[in-house]
Amino acid sequence: MNPEDSSPQVPAHPPAPGQPIAPPAEAPAPPQPSAPVMQTAAPAQPSVPVPREPVRKSSTWKWVVGIVTALTLCAFVSCGALIMFAAVPSQPFDGFALPSGENIALIHITGAIAGGSGGGFSEFASPEAIIDQLDQAVEDPSVKAILLRIDSPGGTPAASQEIAMEVARAAEEKPVVVSVGDVAASGAYMIAAQSDEIIASPTSAIGSIGVIMQIPNYEELIDKVGVEFTVLTAGEQKDVGSPFRSITATEAALLQTEVDVVYDEFIRMVVEGRGMSEEEVKELATGFAWSAVLAKDKGLVDSLGTYNDAVDRAAELGGIEGEPGIVTYGIEAYGPLMDMLFGITASLDRIGSLGQSLTAPTHQPLPR
Repeated sequence: MNPEDSSPQVPAHPPAPGQPIAPPAEAPAPPQPSAPVMQTAAPAQPSVPVPREPVRKSSTWKWVVGIVTALTLCAFVSCGALIMFAAVPSQPFDGFALPSGENIALIHITGAIAGGSGGGFSEFASPEAIIDQLDQAVEDPSVKAILLRIDSPGGTPAASQEIAMEVARAAEEKPVVVSVGDVAASGAYMIAAQSDEIIASPTSAIGSIGVIMQIPNYEELIDKVGVEFTVLTAGEQKDVGSPFRSITATEAALLQTEVDVVYDEFIRMVVEGRGMSEEEVKELATGFAWSAVLAKDKGLVDSLGTYNDAVDRAAELGGIEGEPGIVTYGIEAYGPLMDMLFGITASLDRIGSLGQSLTAPTHQPLPR
């Protein structure tokens, strides 16, 4: 059928006689185009702020701070009490028995040797602190011998010689034994040489008899940076050793003379302390530090052994029978305990700060 033919359709089969003929079906009306519909957006509703739940402040941090403060105060009170009694020497006790009066004074010489107050919790050994302990050991009637525990690479010549001279004087009153830890070199060996005997572990570093002076020169670096120094002096050699210029030949000769003077004093102290000839000491005064095994063969060490061996030898020289007591003087007697207390205080302070940060209320914006 032609789609363009709009004539009425005739049924394929004619109706039977007497049957009414149904009118033809009307073609459906074509769809009418719909008019555009305008949609108006509903007015935006004003946003209602969501009420925020109040943050509950925890009181835990207050307890943490209170506990830390109380423990800190207790620590400082304990430290103060210990400092008040620091001048009282620690005495050994056997159960509830009183000290027998047969004791050894233990004095530590640890770290670099230099002038200053030192002692206590200082990182260097000073003449003031060491000499004070030597004097107490000599005057203490319960002390029969002095044991120097040395673990030092040396230090300044003047400070080392000052201690060495006092050790020699103490050795005239009571036996003095040296126990070497890792090292007794340079100025520390000058001190050790004044004792009656030196006992060291086989691998301890011994000797280093010599003197060194180092003068840096930053002149070229200063020129590159573009910095200029104006130096005003009164005295021709007042700025000898300045790191901002090279030293002159005259200045080098002056400094070398000073080094030689200290070197000769070092050799003299070892000769007198060890009872060796000057030629023997000069042969060993190369600045080299030997292991105690080799140092013993060269006459710089008397025997190889441990700290306990040195204690036994000091007791023997002091005429102590039985187990000797160990006496220490000054704040050094309470050094480990004081270090522990200060360490606890610092740890508690850190814990308190952490507790405050963990329990403090945090303010974070809620989602809208």
